[in-house]
Amino acid sequence: MPAQKSHTPAQKFSLNGSKVAPHVRPERSQKLPLARTAATATDGEINEIPLVYVVDDEPGLADLYTIILEANGYAVKAFTNRVEALAELNGATKKPDLLITDYLGHTMVVDRFIQQSLRANPNLRILVASGFSQVDAWFSSIRPDRYIQKPFTADEFLQEVAAALAV
Repeated sequence: MPAQKSHTPAQKFSLNGSKVAPHVRPERSQKLPLARTAATATDGEINEIPLVYVVDDEPGLADLYTIILEANGYAVKAFTNRVEALAELNGATKKPDLLITDYLGHTMVVDRFIQQSLRANPNLRILVASGFSQVDAWFSSIRPDRYIQKPFTADEFLQEVAAALAV
């Protein structure tokens, strides 16, 4: 049996064809820095765990984001299809606090997806994660609250999540 490679949260996320490279996928038991949630909030702070919708047409990336977020105290619902995510958002009684989506999507263009998501939840914060630089990404009318270019580390990802929620 080959030895497993060890990894740290500082490694970059990368794609190998259509799959996340296995050396960057953290184990569920791996401890990452905790975000400020109900488990770490101090007296007088809001004790509600943020709900995050993750939408990426690459199932490996949706899984990876979910693992990192859940390990840091976030509640997560992951989708690989924007139409399905939007249907869930429209029918949800508990609306998400943050939507993380990739720039490219096969089922709906990002502008339309963001616009319809904000129509369903005007208080929704949006973080776009993309292999395109922010200069190369084009948004016609609605801009995300935050933008992070792939590849990025788990720490960078968590910082952007926290910044998007703080907007």
